[in-house]
Amino acid sequence: MFTGMRYEEYLRFLDKQQWFYLERSAIHLPREASLKQKRTQPERYVQLSNYALLITERLFDQELPRLTRQGWRKALLKAAEMADISTDGITPKMTRKTWESWLVCCYPALTMQIALSQGHTNITAMNHYLNLSFSPSEKEDMKKYVNGFGGVSI
Repeated sequence: MFTGMRYEEYLRFLDKQQWFYLERSAIHLPREASLKQKRTQPERYVQLSNYALLITERLFDQELPRLTRQGWRKALLKAAEMADISTDGITPKMTRKTWESWLVCCYPALTMQIALSQGHTNITAMNHYLNLSFSPSEKEDMKKYVNGFGGVSI
């Protein structure tokens, strides 16, 4: 959720701890990290927020389950049902889309940097994430998760 990586990229990252750069607050995804055919960047740096940095540091301390994409979807649906929220729109892509929308909402001046970190073009960010509306309390809730992204505090 807090990296914006595609699920397949995340699974490959679990086997490549050397892609994590603590001192840069980033994960380097080389060409081999993604099998997406129409990607806009052959490789990229995924910028991390302070919160994501803490989580990523601890990621390799334990054995993590390797769910298939279908298994990930089922886990998300089950979590939504347990939380008694609607399952409409629950998909494996939702965490990535949510993360980018939070970043764009909190850091509109960093839209290009956010898009590059996500592996998107600026046009994709503009078409999908710049026109989303969040309440002031939702924006306040987002800040603790996005603070520090790209080295910028809010």
